[in-house]
Amino acid sequence: MDLTLTVAEAAVLMNVSPAYVVKLIRDGKLPASANANGTHTVARRDAEAYRLKAKRHGRKALEELARQSQEVGLYDKQR
Repeated sequence: MDLTLTVAEAAVLMNVSPAYVVKLIRDGKLPASANANGTHTVARRDAEAYRLKAKRHGRKALEELARQSQEVGLYDKQR
């Protein structure tokens, strides 16, 4: 059986707000289950997978920004 997390627990694991977790669920970007009351639970593996994907995406964006900054000589201008 897969471990499940509340929205608040998933938010802590993913280092985001609970409101953002709900947005990801509503946007279909984070799989979740809802009970009869509408309370969502998220599989821990799905929360971890999203966190790793976001981390990789952020790292790639920073690397691209650094590359572009070097191309236009921003590093040289700051010295």
